[in-house]
Amino acid sequence: MDDVDFALVNALQLSPRAGWSQLEAILGVDASTLSRRWSRLVETGLVWSSCFAVSPADPDRRDGRFDASVHPLTGVLALVLVYCEAGRRESVIDNIARTPSVLTIECTSGGPDLVLTLSCPSVAEVDAFVATELAADPGVRRTRTHFTRTFFKEGTSWRPGVLSQRQVKALQALPVTGIDAPAVPTRLHELVIGCLAGDIRRSATAIAEELGKSVATVTRAIGQIMHAPWARTRVDFAHNLVGYNASVMVWFRVPHHQLEMVGAGLALMPQTRMCCSVVNRANLAVAFWLRDLRELDAIETKIARAFPTARAEERWLLPRFPKRLGHTLTPSGHHAKFIPPTR
Repeated sequence: MDDVDFALVNALQLSPRAGWSQLEAILGVDASTLSRRWSRLVETGLVWSSCFAVSPADPDRRDGRFDASVHPLTGVLALVLVYCEAGRRESVIDNIARTPSVLTIECTSGGPDLVLTLSCPSVAEVDAFVATELAADPGVRRTRTHFTRTFFKEGTSWRPGVLSQRQVKALQALPVTGIDAPAVPTRLHELVIGCLAGDIRRSATAIAEELGKSVATVTRAIGQIMHAPWARTRVDFAHNLVGYNASVMVWFRVPHHQLEMVGAGLALMPQTRMCCSVVNRANLAVAFWLRDLRELDAIETKIARAFPTARAEERWLLPRFPKRLGHTLTPSGHHAKFIPPTR
């Protein structure tokens, strides 16, 4: 990926269904060139996209912060640490990657072998999956489950930050429809989200044909989804292949009365990919995307100075992401296929 590719990805993160001619005026690159580049990035597995439903902590809240149900199906989200038998990690990954409720799988260099992001309709069903299906895998030695509470930042709001302020403002100023989105999604919205789940730029015509609806009806629903507080879009890329050479997860222990302040502060750091509070002694989990592992020293020093009561309990390098928000990835990090979450 070159500078134009990064600018294109950044632009589509901000306005995922912008027309190529609209982007031409903003990025200064021919519309047909942008279209070809996007097709190449998707076809080679360097870039992929998602659309999914969420549950805002407050229906009127639009600051990007969510409660524990930030995921498809708006149920319960948990981070599950998986400790594998020696030599069995890859077989465990193969067995669970096809499971729709396992949204994300991250390999670690720390105590556990894997960190799973698990989505289930209830706390009891999270517990049942871990205790029965996961524990039944012969490659799993033990597990630890940490239920999430508040997401201060997650992948949908992370940006590579390559666009100028002028370009960002131009994208924000593009004509929009759908500002009349209802307070809660209708059945039609749920169906359209399902059609956009693995490809945010899928055409309204193709969706209309699949659902047996008119193009005008689907177009209006898509516009509402793009601006509703109960839906999110995401454009991802194979970060480890394009310059982000180190991903690190750090678990902090923060005094409860300062958790909101510290979480919000860490979410503002450009290297922070994910930041959420969890039910655990180490109650704040943070993932950083770094250009170089040496950046971590400077980041931790900055955090220690800004938030002296936040103690780093554990640090793990994340060398591989076999699955990310329903999208399975190859060992090299390229996109392989999309497994829709259970609906």
